[in-house]
Amino acid sequence: MPALGGCAGAPAPHDRVRVVAVERVYGDVARQLGGAAVEVTTILDSPSADPHDYEPTTRDADAISDADVVIENGLGYDAFADHLLAASPNADRTLVNVGMLGDHRLGDNPHVWYEMRSLRRLSDALANDLARRKPAARDAIDGRRAAFDAWIGAFSARLATLAKRREGTRVAITEPVFDYVLHAAHLDIATPAAFSHAIEEGNDPAPQDVDAMRALIGGRGVAAFVYNAQTVEPSTTNLLALAASARVAVVPVTETLPPNETTQAWMDRELSALARAL
Repeated sequence: MPALGGCAGAPAPHDRVRVVAVERVYGDVARQLGGAAVEVTTILDSPSADPHDYEPTTRDADAISDADVVIENGLGYDAFADHLLAASPNADRTLVNVGMLGDHRLGDNPHVWYEMRSLRRLSDALANDLARRKPAARDAIDGRRAAFDAWIGAFSARLATLAKRREGTRVAITEPVFDYVLHAAHLDIATPAAFSHAIEEGNDPAPQDVDAMRALIGGRGVAAFVYNAQTVEPSTTNLLALAASARVAVVPVTETLPPNETTQAWMDRELSALARAL
């Protein structure tokens, strides 16, 4: 499917553009950009929802069928959405695939909402489509896009500053949720790839990889331990305890936008925690 597909025909005939966002973060971006011009439905609205094993409902199917715009992450992260889209073809519906907008391919790290390039392209693509559908709201939409893009610029500048100060600093992770931020800050991820892949897939990591992680953290071979606070299992819980005893700074991050937070507040808070840890 194209990253941004759909008909460039007439604006939506109803009062507001109906946007379906598969993930919470994209729903928040759509609300911020569209304002009163959009009606946003989020499929994975619970902070604990796991896209890998989510079973879509009839309500989800109806929402996508009726949508003017659908925003999905892509890269296999929310594959169930592609099945719903295929079941209700609509030539006037716009599909925004954020992973493809960021020039990624299947097999790349799917957590692209943490990549500023992908977020900026989402902002541009979504604002342009909303303004096409609601020309009377174009100025307001463009103003909100400018504000969102200004935050992206400020966040990118913070990452560049962190890279200058701490380039090459070694960190450990539980899984690659925050890796786009860590790479942009030019940090060295010391975790064995097999360990983080096992945790991401919900599998038990191999004993030798657990031992390698214990040596990294217990031996203070890393400056910080970045962990997905939404994944609780014995391997990560034990490593958190080890980090506390070894006095290695711990940086909690989440895979989904927490309730009652904006995308900007969420990511700013996590980046601040990383900077303090380093």
